[in-house]
Amino acid sequence: MMALVMAGGRGTRLGMDCEKPLLEVAGRPMIDHVLEALESATGVDDILVVTSPHTPMTEDHVRGRHPTFRTSGEGYVEDLREVLSHLEGSYQGPLLVINSDLPLVRPSTIDWIISEYHSCPEPAMCVAVPETLCRRYGLDFSGALDGLVPCGVNILMSKNRVQEQRILEASMLELAVNINSCRDLKVLEKILGESDGREEAYKRGREVLE
Repeated sequence: MMALVMAGGRGTRLGMDCEKPLLEVAGRPMIDHVLEALESATGVDDILVVTSPHTPMTEDHVRGRHPTFRTSGEGYVEDLREVLSHLEGSYQGPLLVINSDLPLVRPSTIDWIISEYHSCPEPAMCVAVPETLCRRYGLDFSGALDGLVPCGVNILMSKNRVQEQRILEASMLELAVNINSCRDLKVLEKILGESDGREEAYKRGREVLE
């Protein structure tokens, strides 16, 4: 399926001068970690990076690597609606929508999410992590429903309309570490340690609900 990388947010809660997708994680822009995971996932065929007037440097950064679509930048929901309307006439099928601020996500996890989607009857699926996992590691989150927090990964049909969805519960630290604040950034730095440490982070922090 096609993946949409949402990379148009201001990232004002981080209080930094750089664009949020270009925030350096382990020596490289955060969006690069997400793109590499998608590129290595067997279930992803195409990638479209969704930018906005707030992220022109991100647009330049990915140009030549993947196509981009610039929205008006009114907000996440509005940006998603814009790109869905744009694709509705040319692409028929499911879309994996993922935020550019999930630097620990792995290709195997993306493939697992896609396989779970193909096994459910609903046209859409929202991936969520337990609220307890976020609290355990001191991660910020804006809200929880029935003890679950959306992690910024969704699959839906390429139609700009409300779609019935399944909630996929995934107790995975790599999905919970969604960089929205300085507090989240400190948690990420602690996980990674002084060096990259990504594989060690997966071993220590990846918790899967069977």
